[in-house]
Amino acid sequence: MSRQEPSRIKAMFGGRGYYIVFALCLLAAGIIGYITLFDRGTEVQPKTPAVDVQPDTPTTPVVKPAPMVLPEPKIETAAEAEAEGEITEPSVLLPQVVSPLSGETVTVFSMTELLYDATMADWRTHDGIDVQAAEGAAVKTAAAGVVQSVTDDELMGTTVVIQHDGGYTTRYSSLQQDVPVEEGQTVAAGDVIGCVGTTSAAEIEMGPHLHFSVSRDGAVIDPHEYVGEE
Repeated sequence: MSRQEPSRIKAMFGGRGYYIVFALCLLAAGIIGYITLFDRGTEVQPKTPAVDVQPDTPTTPVVKPAPMVLPEPKIETAAEAEAEGEITEPSVLLPQVVSPLSGETVTVFSMTELLYDATMADWRTHDGIDVQAAEGAAVKTAAAGVVQSVTDDELMGTTVVIQHDGGYTTRYSSLQQDVPVEEGQTVAAGDVIGCVGTTSAAEIEMGPHLHFSVSRDGAVIDPHEYVGEE
């Protein structure tokens, strides 16, 4: 290098050269600062760990209990009390009553009109019913009771009389002479008390039949009122 080059450089930096160097230093410092800031901004940020999102747990709604409402006391009127009393009254159990014999009623009950009697050949009242049936057919007691008497009546033949509750008395006539019951014996409804015969002299023209009569408190009544119609 020639000696002129240093002097040329010195001449270049002399005077305004100082400011140029100072400006270059500032520029270099600015570039370095920018690079430093840029590097910090582009640093890799640590990954945020993934959060495992659990499904929402269904919540049971809280149901508030309804307020308790006490029933208002009912004021019962006299009419209602009387009506309830009528409803709750125990029913009266009627005694079991059965027909003493199945067959055709050939003579009806009649205490107001006269009926013709073929045996006596005259007109007269009839205090019972005559039920025609085969000789030997079983005759049953109409209801539970106690045998009051067993007799052989001159006109009505072999007759069984039974006393029942309520003031009722039943009479079974024109039976065969052999009967399976005796006075004082307790019988139930439907028990056999004899068999159809022809022992009634007053109704001998009628053939085998049962003469059945019913009384209440000593007065004869229509047997159908007691045992019903067949």
